[in-house]
Amino acid sequence: MTDRPNIDLNVGLSEEEKHDLEQMISDFQKERSSGEPHQDIAALHQQINTINDRLASLTQMFLTMDRRMKPLYETVRLTYQKSELLNQRINMLINSIRTGEPL
Repeated sequence: MTDRPNIDLNVGLSEEEKHDLEQMISDFQKERSSGEPHQDIAALHQQINTINDRLASLTQMFLTMDRRMKPLYETVRLTYQKSELLNQRINMLINSIRTGEPL
């Protein structure tokens, strides 16, 4: 196998630009392959632990907000019911006044 990538770069580039791009790709691949896998695994493990910690924190925040939102929702729901009852009573009074009928 060769180190040069088998990529057809026929996208309107000059020969010099193609050579530069192939050189950059091969340098990038060498750089990726030269890293120690233990460091990559350790860094990845650390990232996963950090993500797990953040996720746990965000979950706790979400649960706290949910616990606070339930009473607020109930208050808004009861306020809406109350306003609907008052609207019905007001409409009944208006209709009674218009028609001249006693309540």
